[in-house]
Amino acid sequence: VLILNFMKPQNLIIGLVIIQLVLIFSSFSILLVMSLQEEDFADYVNTAGKNRFYTAIILHELDEFSNGIISESDVDSLYNEFYENILLLKNGGTIHEHELDPLSDIFYDDLILVENKFVEFHDIAELLKESKKTGEILPEIFYIEHQRVEVELLDASETLTVHITEEFEKTKHLQETLEIVLPILNGIVYVTMMYVIFRTLKKEGKQLQKLEKLYTIGQMASRLAHDLRNPITVIKASLDFLQMKYPEDKIIQERFVRMNCSVLDMNHIIEDVLEFAKAKELNLAKHSILKILSESVSSLNVPDGVVIELPKGDVEMNCDERKLQAIFVNLIVNSFDAMDNKGKITIKIDDESDFISIHISDSGSGIPEDIISKIFEPLFTSKNTGTGLGLGISKNIVEQHGGKLSVKNNPTTFTIKLPKK
Repeated sequence: VLILNFMKPQNLIIGLVIIQLVLIFSSFSILLVMSLQEEDFADYVNTAGKNRFYTAIILHELDEFSNGIISESDVDSLYNEFYENILLLKNGGTIHEHELDPLSDIFYDDLILVENKFVEFHDIAELLKESKKTGEILPEIFYIEHQRVEVELLDASETLTVHITEEFEKTKHLQETLEIVLPILNGIVYVTMMYVIFRTLKKEGKQLQKLEKLYTIGQMASRLAHDLRNPITVIKASLDFLQMKYPEDKIIQERFVRMNCSVLDMNHIIEDVLEFAKAKELNLAKHSILKILSESVSSLNVPDGVVIELPKGDVEMNCDERKLQAIFVNLIVNSFDAMDNKGKITIKIDDESDFISIHISDSGSGIPEDIISKIFEPLFTSKNTGTGLGLGISKNIVEQHGGKLSVKNNPTTFTIKLPKK
């Protein structure tokens, strides 16, 4: 039910408008976030790259310090800058008047390795400075260890920079892809929405023209029906009088019978037109559906070659008894015609949670597929006689009850679905 309601044109348009707005807002938000991430990644790459620079500079400065060219404070100043650079990546901070978030956890292991190697490098440098002060000659193994830590610090810094750069390239590539895909998605939704709106307006326009035409026809037909009622009443009364005047003349009596049948047909047509032109209010009361069906069948002259199978179960509901009986009679008579007065009509009742469904099936050849979608349209008929209003009136009555009248083939089955409340 929810899917069917959503597929209604007006609901579909509202849904597409909401999707369009959400998509536009999401597109701007995603691209804005990714743009900010791009700026952050550029800062991360630059900051991580400085680690290699500081390592190389400190090595040079240590040589200068050993040769007495620079002071110990100059070396310490470089170490402090190096460590602050590591802490900026680890904890975040301000860089170029821009607030930088801590580096993502995916780089945590690389960053900790850089920090650990820096501490080792710093400890070795401290020993070198101490030996400079005391004049102690350090063993050869010290310089081998110093070179090892130096290489490992350079490698760790390089690895961190490469991993950040790779992630930056992925983010940049994704952003470029989204900058192409998101406008295309927006365009598809927009074109779809315009198409649905155009189709809906076109359909509603046709429906409005049709309703205006039907309204005009209904008004004219209603007036004609009222105007014809009086002459037909006079004709009927005259026929009744003549039948009583010539009771013994069989030939004349047969003609009177045929004339009476024609008058009755005209009265039925007038009733159909009046029913279609002006829908009356429902007279709701609690009734047995099986009883209404039984009375409908009893009121009919069922052909000898037709078998009608009534439902075994019953259900009660609030409905207009007379109008439901008119629907049942109309559908059953249509089945007579569809089966050429030979075959079986099966009627079933389904008691569902919120609805009651009445199925009327017949063993006829079925409704041609090219007209099945038109049979509920007013004035449409595939018969040589009739107004084409019967099914249209039946559909209106069912909808007055808040229900739905539908049809399908194999076998031909009309389903009346009525709400319990």
